[in-house]
Amino acid sequence: MATNTSGARPLEADAERERTLDRLEARMEALQFSLRARRASPRFELWRHDLRETRETWFRLVDPDGQDPTPEGS
Repeated sequence: MATNTSGARPLEADAERERTLDRLEARMEALQFSLRARRASPRFELWRHDLRETRETWFRLVDPDGQDPTPEGS
C-alpha cells in the first residue's frame, strides 16, 4: 500500500517555522526584560544588539518582503 507523504513535508516545515518563531519571540522578550532591568550592566549594548538582530530575524521569517515596524531603540 502506497502512502501519500507529499503533504507531510510542508506541514513539518511549517511546524518547524512556527517553533523557530516562538523561540525568537521568547528570546526577544527575555532580552527586552534584561534591557529594562539592568540598564547599568556592561552587557547592555550587547543585549541591545542581540535584540535588534533577533527582531530582524523574526520579521524576516514572518514577512520576507516586509520591514520591522518597531522604531529603533524601543
